[in-house]
Amino acid sequence: MPIPSVPRRALLAVALCLGATAAWAETDVQATAPASNWKISAGPGVYVAPNFPGSRKSLVYPIPYQDIDYGGRFFSRGFDFLGVYAVNNDIWQVGADFQLDPTWRRSKDDHRLTGLGDVNMTVRARAFAQAQVSFVTFSADVAQDIGGQGQGLIANGDVLFSLPAGKWLFTLGPGVTWTNGKYMQTFFGVTADQSARSGLPTHAVQAGLREWHANGIVTYEISRNWSALASVTFARLQGDAASSPITERRQQWTTMGALTYRFR
Repeated sequence: MPIPSVPRRALLAVALCLGATAAWAETDVQATAPASNWKISAGPGVYVAPNFPGSRKSLVYPIPYQDIDYGGRFFSRGFDFLGVYAVNNDIWQVGADFQLDPTWRRSKDDHRLTGLGDVNMTVRARAFAQAQVSFVTFSADVAQDIGGQGQGLIANGDVLFSLPAGKWLFTLGPGVTWTNGKYMQTFFGVTADQSARSGLPTHAVQAGLREWHANGIVTYEISRNWSALASVTFARLQGDAASSPITERRQQWTTMGALTYRFR
């Protein structure tokens, strides 16, 4: 179930939107029920993402989505399966978590990949910080591959603009992604040996800006317990990622939809 790294910004933005939606619902409940340390939402979703970074083909597959918070300190959200906040207030959220990064690439996905070797999914350790000023959220995170799969370091910076309208919440914003040389070599570099096996020209890469991207997210509070969300991320590869002979298309689209139920 490959999910390229491009969608990471969409998941971050969706998490922000779900947090806002949960906050609206919690306000309604507080008047009639005792406060609880737990906030739990979960439900089915669907993901459409590039087959591998730089691919022109896409895959469609179902995913589960969860948004769990305990006491405003511990959380599990989407692919961020275990996290903790060092700071969590109305303005700042600073913390760290472990991520499942199911980005992978299989030689069988495309005949041009023959001889390049497979890339397996991994687990990342991530540090993040975000600040909300009025309707604008500034966020940054750094995530390191700790699963030993050669997926290196990824750093993201995003600005998100939110507009609530009744039960709707609209969020838009641009961002950039930087990766280190190890990540670039794994997904976009072609060594002399790989060139001889695949027929692709050699391609030297180095750390740098991998892409700029734009996120669009919509959430809707259906009822006190039910919420729906949809997200679209458009990314355009840059630099060594864009010029790689592995890359078929510089433009990368990722979409997601989910229906969640708030249990408590």
